[in-house]
Amino acid sequence: TNTNTNTHMTMVAGLIALSVVLLNSWTNALSQQAPPSRRAFLAGLSSAVVAAPAIANGIDVTGLPVEGSNNAVIKNQLKAYDGSGTARIEQIKQASPPPTKPRPPPVVAQQQQQQSTPSSSSSIASFALRYGEYTSLTRIGFGDRYRLNDYLVGPTTVSSGKVSVSFEFPSDWLQLDKLAGGLQYVDQRNGDKLYVLRVTLPPSSSLDDTPKSFFGDAIFNAAGPIARDVNIDEYRVSKSVVLVPNARRRLLIKYSTVTGNGLRVERRALVDAQQIAGTDELYMLVTSSNAVKFEAKGRERETVEAIVDSFLCDKL
Repeated sequence: TNTNTNTHMTMVAGLIALSVVLLNSWTNALSQQAPPSRRAFLAGLSSAVVAAPAIANGIDVTGLPVEGSNNAVIKNQLKAYDGSGTARIEQIKQASPPPTKPRPPPVVAQQQQQQSTPSSSSSIASFALRYGEYTSLTRIGFGDRYRLNDYLVGPTTVSSGKVSVSFEFPSDWLQLDKLAGGLQYVDQRNGDKLYVLRVTLPPSSSLDDTPKSFFGDAIFNAAGPIARDVNIDEYRVSKSVVLVPNARRRLLIKYSTVTGNGLRVERRALVDAQQIAGTDELYMLVTSSNAVKFEAKGRERETVEAIVDSFLCDKL
């Protein structure tokens, strides 16, 4: 497109230059009261053709005589002509509206955005993060189970900064999100899972007298790790038993999830919550399994019950 434009401009400039030369020749001839000779006419024509490429970038009209004729008008018109395209570019720049800067969001929108962002809270269960790379897996029984021994980041009031954790689970379960620093395993055959979570007890509460609804709200909070992984429909803590006063508590939670295609699936969660002595911090091992298989009291239920029974967590 640029090449065609330049060629066109060159031809126009040449024609205008030719017109100027012819006009000068006839003007001189009229002033001398004699017609131009054929040789002078051809010489002027050759000069115009030769000069045409050179004036493609603009026309020099400084030598055009203006006395006693209308050449002054033509000269002013030719000055306004620029075949280089530079003037046209400047015109386009001037005609184009200045770039608009993006408007900052209104204050109301900013406030709504801040309110929609969930804030961190101690009443929301989160993954209990591993303390370094000390995970140890030992095969036990007939080799179909692992015993995990590891350290977790402890409460700030614990001098060592860490707590010990151990539990057993089937050796064919797969660890998830290891790089995230938590402990999470899944049975790829049926979708059963286990999570190790951490939460702070409500103020002025002990493990024994904390309402059982607190555990359901903390575990299935929309900002928690489980609700981020699956779509929770509803939940209810149906059973709670204190195994060791102010130290260990077992809970059963009935809940349901909604799949991507809108199907509602009933599930059961077993929770073993243990309080670190001298602190208000709880560490919980949570298992998740299909409700039908759990209520059938078959192998799937035996597996998750064995997992929570083996869970131990304490400060060093």
